[in-house]
Amino acid sequence: MQQQLLGESEAMEVLRKRISQVAHTPLPVLLSGETGTGKEVAARTVHDKSGRSGPFVPVDCAALSQSLVETELFGHERGAFTGAHQRREGLVYAARGGTFFLDEVGELPMETQTRLLRLLEQGTYRPVGDRTERSSDIRVVAASWRDLRQRVAEGAFREDLYHRLTIVELRLPALRERVGDIELLFEHFLEESCRGSRHPPELEPDVRVHLRRWPWPGNVRELRNVASFVAAMTPGGRVRMEDLPPALLRRPPEVADTAIPVGLSSTEVRIDLPYIEARRLFLDDFQQRYVEAILEAHDGNVSAAARSAGMDRRSIQRIMKRARMSAHNGSRPPS
Repeated sequence: MQQQLLGESEAMEVLRKRISQVAHTPLPVLLSGETGTGKEVAARTVHDKSGRSGPFVPVDCAALSQSLVETELFGHERGAFTGAHQRREGLVYAARGGTFFLDEVGELPMETQTRLLRLLEQGTYRPVGDRTERSSDIRVVAASWRDLRQRVAEGAFREDLYHRLTIVELRLPALRERVGDIELLFEHFLEESCRGSRHPPELEPDVRVHLRRWPWPGNVRELRNVASFVAAMTPGGRVRMEDLPPALLRRPPEVADTAIPVGLSSTEVRIDLPYIEARRLFLDDFQQRYVEAILEAHDGNVSAAARSAGMDRRSIQRIMKRARMSAHNGSRPPS
């Protein structure tokens, strides 16, 4: 069943309206927001409303092999490299006439970014080992949970590609920014999980309060997982507090938003920087501290830490890599 952008909050109404406005244009779209907010669902919505006849082709850029990323995206000719025994079309070819969704676009190598820029500006590409330019009728939608402006400043992302991708940028709100949607979404996911097997159980009042108060660091993805757990593990017709996953009954994790993260003193406020940059530094620091703490609590087991935090394993690994942490107790190597 295809997921939808659900919610009655003002933030979601604005998002759906902007998607409808941009969908029929050929412009690239960048979807930003925390992990688990539904960026792929939004990308599919853009495609569905675009009227394009071709397929929706999603690509997880973070999961692509660094040595094979270009042949995966653009294809290759026979003999282009050792082991290339036959010609192969890439994902760009597969998306012809449709939408090419690049999830975690900030993880692409610089050389691949150059090829992507050419694809966006000229509508052409070359398979590896081929000197002939090929045209490609595709719509590019990209997504990133990371601040691409920071990646540009770090020299890890092309500035010209950044400006090309952000002609239209749509931000997906975190779940804690639309608390009024939490019960609606939870009951929808609960009904979805129970369909065909049982009538969805009713939520006790204290459970409803708890769900609204939980910070949901994993956003909609975490909420969906909790609903699936409740559907499978609740024996009766009502969901009580003890029917919730054990992780949801512990002390809620601290989630940074516009406030200064816990542990940072007022003397550390960088008033020499613009607000957005100062806030980004605080949020980066919070992410690193949170991951250190959650890894330490799970003896360095990344998978267990990710499940407990309601985060994607890859997200934790990216934060570890950025902070140069080792998996053992989330410690940082000596400098």
